[in-house]
Formats: sequence, C-alpha cells, structure tokens
Amino acid sequence: MKFKLLYFGDILINPKKRAQHIADIRMQFHPQLKKLIEHSPWTNLTQYMVPNPTKSPVTTRHIGGIDWNPIITPNLKLIAELDIQMLHPEIVGVPRSDIDNRVKTILDGLRCPQNEHEIGANTPRDIGPIYTLLDDDHLITKLSVNTSHLLDTSLFADHIIRTPDSIFMLIDVNVRVAEGTLENLPFMV
Repeated sequence: MKFKLLYFGDILINPKKRAQHIADIRMQFHPQLKKLIEHSPWTNLTQYMVPNPTKSPVTTRHIGGIDWNPIITPNLKLIAELDIQMLHPEIVGVPRSDIDNRVKTILDGLRCPQNEHEIGANTPRDIGPIYTLLDDDHLITKLSVNTSHLLDTSLFADHIIRTPDSIFMLIDVNVRVAEGTLENLPFMV
C-alpha cells in the first residue's frame, strides 16, 4: 500500500527546544494520518485504536497524558519504505544544506515519542489520540532522499511562516508486510 505525506516548515538541525520542534513536525503529519485511517484497509483497524483494547493488533501508547496511535507497528508486522523529496531554499551543494541531520529530525517527527521527554510542552492534550506514521523508526527498511532547490514558496498558505530553514517535503510511503497475519491481510494487496 502506498500513500504520500506532505510537510512544509522548518527542519532545524540543532534546535534549543528539540522536543517541541519534533512535536511541531508530528502535528503537521497528524491530520494527514487521521484522514488516512478513514480509508480502507485502515478502517478495519480503527476499532483497536483505543486505550487497552483486547487482542489488539494496534499499539496505542499512553505517554505524557496523551494517547498516541502509530499506524505502522510491530504488532501488525508492517514495515515502511520511504522516498523523501526534499526541496529547500538553499542551492544544492552549499555547505549549509545539512541533509543527514534534517533527515534524522524528520524521521523523529514521523515516529511515536518513546518517553515523556520527547513530548513538546505545547503538544495539544485535548484533541484525542495523536496519529504518527511509525511506532519506532526501526520499522523503516528502505530510505531514499532526493534534494532540490525550492524556487518559490509563494504557493504555500500565507499563514505559514517562511524562514531560510523552511523546507517542503513530499514523502512517499510504501507500507509492506513483513510477515502475513489475519490482521495485515488487507495490506498485501
């Protein structure tokens, strides 16, 4: 199964408040993932996306007073292949374009926080469960990154603050089944 995630905003390399920066990135992916699970085959799994379900193939984590619902989990025996298109305002090949640390930051934003220290102080606690792509980034089995120069940012909404660190990312996600089970059978198509 394949789908795309979009991101536009800052990807800071060494922010002072790293947990909050990662939380802001997660919150851009949350509404996209929440919309994704409204469609098949994810709709078959939403009944399990509640705290403490019985015999759940889905892992709902309760961390920092928030329910987190990663959609690719070890319980489902799903893995992910990511193809990231990264467009940034810097000319490709200049020393300032630090790709490896930006990729690390975006991967942290795609996964569920592992403890309370990874949850930003401004993370909303009243919106219900927050959806993340991955339970943990060890579920990524393939990663490719292409960079290019972002020529114009005027196509993005006016309320989005543009800075020299603003990046547009198009992330192609290919969900694969690591081991067939009854719960992940719909993902084998």
